[in-house]
Amino acid sequence: MLVLQRMVVMSVLAGSVSAFAQPIAGLKPDQRPEAAPVVRTEAVDPATKNVRLTGISTPLPGNVERIAEQGNWYSPMFRPGMPGPYDLRGWHGQRQR
Repeated sequence: MLVLQRMVVMSVLAGSVSAFAQPIAGLKPDQRPEAAPVVRTEAVDPATKNVRLTGISTPLPGNVERIAEQGNWYSPMFRPGMPGPYDLRGWHGQRQR
């Protein structure tokens, strides 16, 4: 019986050691994997940029134009905000109710 228990323990330990031999995500969070894809540029077409700048008067304040050109990153500036008197950019007024 004791021999059987030792064999079971040894087989479990041997299996766990082989599991750690493979690469595991998160072991080196400060290093990017060598095969990971890298985004070099994010081009935004002029139509998308115009939609993002709807309701903002020129000259554009601060870095608003740069935010509109930022590509696929999320920004709350790209979504309509609250309706009614808080709709400063007029995005809700364009819809039919």
